[in-house]
Amino acid sequence: MKNHIERYRKPLGLSQHRLGKKVGVSRIAINRIETGKVTPSLRLANDIANALGVCLYDIFDLDDTGKYKHIKGDVKVKT
Repeated sequence: MKNHIERYRKPLGLSQHRLGKKVGVSRIAINRIETGKVTPSLRLANDIANALGVCLYDIFDLDDTGKYKHIKGDVKVKT
């Protein structure tokens, strides 16, 4: 699954190690998720989004098209 973890992580000054500590996984796990080698569980994906202060839909491309966007509250639309 494509994702934008690095795009949101770096401006916050978070290393993969630090993000991993925040969500309870290793740096290696964060790296594997960032590089698309592993798809995180829904719970971990949500924890990562919360740690980065963004919506799950902003970070993860759920259908590999990039068409889902977070609009307002919990409303998602496919463009």
